[in-house]
Amino acid sequence: MRITKLNISTLVAVSALLLPGNVFGASREQQEMQRDIAQLQDQVRTLQSSFDQKMGILQTLVQQALDAGNKANTGVTVLNSSVTATLDRELRDRLAPVAASTTGLSTKVDNLNNDMAEVRNSVADVNTQVNKILQLLTDVNNAIKVMQAPAAAPPPQANGPQGGAFSSFGVGGPSSALPPVAASTLFTNAMRDYSSGKGDLAAAGFTDFVKFYPDDPNAPTAQLYIGQVHLADKPEQAVKDFDAVLERFPDSKVTPDAWFMKGMALEQSGHRDQGAKEFRALIKQYPTSDQAKQAKDQLKSMGLSSPPPPAPVRRRQ
Repeated sequence: MRITKLNISTLVAVSALLLPGNVFGASREQQEMQRDIAQLQDQVRTLQSSFDQKMGILQTLVQQALDAGNKANTGVTVLNSSVTATLDRELRDRLAPVAASTTGLSTKVDNLNNDMAEVRNSVADVNTQVNKILQLLTDVNNAIKVMQAPAAAPPPQANGPQGGAFSSFGVGGPSSALPPVAASTLFTNAMRDYSSGKGDLAAAGFTDFVKFYPDDPNAPTAQLYIGQVHLADKPEQAVKDFDAVLERFPDSKVTPDAWFMKGMALEQSGHRDQGAKEFRALIKQYPTSDQAKQAKDQLKSMGLSSPPPPAPVRRRQ
């Protein structure tokens, strides 16, 4: 029993010696951890305090910047309003007399345009009357040429199947028809019908004359008058009639007249560009003729330009 108590006492003593040491070691580690935690908490509090201070300063700066921006915006708005009002006032003051003068100028321009339109109409009427007068002069001139031209000798009479024959215009083959009357009589009668306004009779007479006397000096004039008769109501046919003068009698005295009248017939039939082309060709071919001057006037009345005059020929020295 004594050994047991001794052992127990020994164990208790040893335990007493060992236990305080372990307990002391554990609380020391806890104290160090608590100290570290306390230090961390102090550092966090310090950082939080510094962060709060800096955020406060930043918020103050941002607020100041916003206030300054609002003030600048207000100043710009006020300045813009002031400048706009000043510009409006200045523009009204400066443009008021200009607007008044512009209104008067527009009225004057309108009046001038109306006057120019009346002048153009008057010029067109004058051109029409001049063309009529020129046509009348052409007719008189042609009549004078006819009166001055010698009468053609009557064709020989055919005595049988092998007798002479007369070529028909546009046919090219022989014809057994005989002329109704002498050339001078037939032409004079046709001219009388034309002068008295009997267009159909005149056209028939001139057609017979060209048919039976294609080589007579008055044949080109007769063909020209056929086109003039048709020009009033058959401009398309008149173009063909004037073409016949240009094709069959290119060197006659009435060729420029036929060329000019062809241009007129094309214009009247709605072929304005082709008519202008004929006028320009006439001016180029007969630059010094009266018909060329008429063609230039006609192009001008159509609002078109005339071809330039031919360059002078330089003589060799």
